Amino acid sequence: MLGTWFPKRRGHWAERYVVPYIVAIVLVTITTVAIALVLRRIDFQNVGIIYLLPTFVVAIRWGFLPAMFTALISVGCSAFFFYPPIYSFQAHNWDNQVDLVLFTIVAAVTSHLAGRLRRKDEIDRLREALIGSVSHELRTPLSSILGAASVIAESPNVKSDPRLATLSNVVREEAERLNHDIQNLLDATRISSEGIRPKHEWIDPADIVNIAIERRQRNLAAHKVVVKLADALPLFEGDAVLFDQALGQVLSNAAKYSPANSKIAVEVRTHCGMLEFHVADQGTGLTTEEQERWGERFYRGARHLQNTTGSGLGAWIAKAFVEASGGTIHAESGGLGHGCTVIIKLPIPDQPPQEADAHADD
Repeated sequence: MLGTWFPKRRGHWAERYVVPYIVAIVLVTITTVAIALVLRRIDFQNVGIIYLLPTFVVAIRWGFLPAMFTALISVGCSAFFFYPPIYSFQAHNWDNQVDLVLFTIVAAVTSHLAGRLRRKDEIDRLREALIGSVSHELRTPLSSILGAASVIAESPNVKSDPRLATLSNVVREEAERLNHDIQNLLDATRISSEGIRPKHEWIDPADIVNIAIERRQRNLAAHKVVVKLADALPLFEGDAVLFDQALGQVLSNAAKYSPANSKIAVEVRTHCGMLEFHVADQGTGLTTEEQERWGERFYRGARHLQNTTGSGLGAWIAKAFVEASGGTIHAESGGLGHGCTVIIKLPIPDQPPQEADAHADD
């Protein structure tokens, strides 16, 4: 065991404390040779700018300390090889001295920012991995709970007892809400780690609206959903599954943030060469900041944090899925208490032959 453990430790130590500095030396050497070759053809005074490239590369890969080491040897190389007196670490020219000082400052700031970017990227990747792992682990038992709760809720004995019926419905509704949140986390993980690979198929706007509403019947049951479809709507190209999820997220949010028995209006029309889907609610509305940040990942308005459940992923997922279909999505509101309208815009492509023939016959 000890024989296998120590080599791994030495390898890890070398990778962390030796390799970055060797790579830094190699990159600075290559940069110095490249600058020397360039200066044979081009008169270029501020060579320090070019040395920022290896400094930035090392900062992104290994962080601040190796990057500062890269910056210091870059300063030494530029002074030794390119600033008079040549082959001396002294720079007699005042402009050259200023260049070296400025380069050191810029390299330090750049290294710091690149190091922070690297750490943020590592944290994001760890968070995505944890979210994906936990979500998958929760999905199986939750499916069992949801199935059992649905069976219990439909049992005649439970239906006949108002208290049991209420409790079983609460269990089912909370399980469905948790299942929805987990699906959002899984979608978010897929978008971030794998990207979106949409299919391209012809979609009927009326069909996709009806399907999205039908699949969210339980969420929309307490609201009056009004659908208005313009005549002779064109088909559009996209991924039907992704667009259904996007429209479903918008509908679910409209139901969540508007009072019971209020109206949710869904309108589809064409305008200025675009196919537009409007989902308008009579809910709490949006502040100016909430409108500007609508669709950001994990963003939720401060006023909703305490009294409304959610992860802040629904609008972000909808935006990612709509943009994957070549469209845009944004939210508009007249302010607090004036409801919210989410508008999805999609380009209208040349219609397939059968659609064009049908319009010609009409």
